[in-house]
Amino acid sequence: MALTRIGLNQSINLATNITGTLATGNGGTGATSFAPGKVLQVAQNSLTSEISTSSASFVTSGLTTTITPTSSSNKILIFLNGGRNSYGDNGQNPNKLSTTFYSSIGGGTASDILGSHPLTNQDLFSGTGGYSFQHSGSFLYSPNTTSSVAISPYFKATGDLGTPFFNHTSQSITPRVTLTLMEISA
Repeated sequence: MALTRIGLNQSINLATNITGTLATGNGGTGATSFAPGKVLQVAQNSLTSEISTSSASFVTSGLTTTITPTSSSNKILIFLNGGRNSYGDNGQNPNKLSTTFYSSIGGGTASDILGSHPLTNQDLFSGTGGYSFQHSGSFLYSPNTTSSVAISPYFKATGDLGTPFFNHTSQSITPRVTLTLMEISA
């Protein structure tokens, strides 16, 4: 195939002057269309501070991640991982830590998106000994909006005695809880 040199100020008409397969440009995917289920964007935030509650009602963990969907039909895949949840041991009764997700759309009032099925309802056994777990959970959320969506884990104590920790630090460790949001195409 013969090569033709083009002058500095000449333009190329890709539809008529080029034949064959063209390489993908820098940063391109080469895709001509996108099927459902693709990850469109990712947002992440983390928390390393200690936080606990003795409340029997859900309270905020102080960890929030925000994402703005590009289409109202897209979904948000939520991941909560890491950290160290535990309880303030009093050696008497088992305690539980229940965790759920709250969503605030466009800066509105936050509401529980898991309802009566919390993400975790962990037995943090009492007595003396091992008492810590890492968060590990996910949820596929359909907010039906193109406004900003702020997701926050909330938690509460569901046992009789003691104080559950959403994240428990110590002199030797500073655990990190990570909240990741992924926009998934419809």
